[in-house]
Amino acid sequence: MEIEIILKILLSAVLGGIIGFERELSRKDTDLRTCILIAVSSTLVTILSLKMGDISKSVDPTRLTGYIIIAIGLLGAGAIVRARFTANGLTTAAIIWVVAAAGISVGSGYYLTALIVTAFVLVVLTSLKYISNFLENQAQTFAYVIATEDRASVLIEIKKITRELDLKYIDSRLRKVNDGYEIEISLSTSKTKNEAFVEKVMQLPGVKEIISEHL
Repeated sequence: MEIEIILKILLSAVLGGIIGFERELSRKDTDLRTCILIAVSSTLVTILSLKMGDISKSVDPTRLTGYIIIAIGLLGAGAIVRARFTANGLTTAAIIWVVAAAGISVGSGYYLTALIVTAFVLVVLTSLKYISNFLENQAQTFAYVIATEDRASVLIEIKKITRELDLKYIDSRLRKVNDGYEIEISLSTSKTKNEAFVEKVMQLPGVKEIISEHL
């Protein structure tokens, strides 16, 4: 009996590891260890809930599984907040949900379902990555005018964002105004990264306004 439980846990670890490995290769927030731990814990709690239901008919085996859903929801919400409500945060939250669902499927004995879902998720992530990379390579020129408060750290943070998004400078100009700075930047980037840049810059403390124009 315990051998069956161990085999289930090992299977869920492998499935979670497959998705986590893809995330590691893509350098995303959801790493290999996180995916394995979520899958294994979901499987173990599901197995225990079913065993408790067999031992005592007064125990509802779905209650512990329900707690998994609540916990995963909290983890997903934390991932979204950490990513500042960007698309990457939503993707991370979705990955967490899928890994947990695969773990619950294994714990419930639906091995083929878990395998198919894992394969499907892997295909979706890899295929969409190539499509996304193709779209990212369609570079365009955008001009930005950023009004900031009189804080030198804002300039450092804006430069950090350009490095994170791997944006290419074409031209930049800094002008001191009465109550702060006015930064004019021209960047060669894709439409997707342009939106990400504007979103991240607007969330910086001290940024009052940003105007983006496609040249």
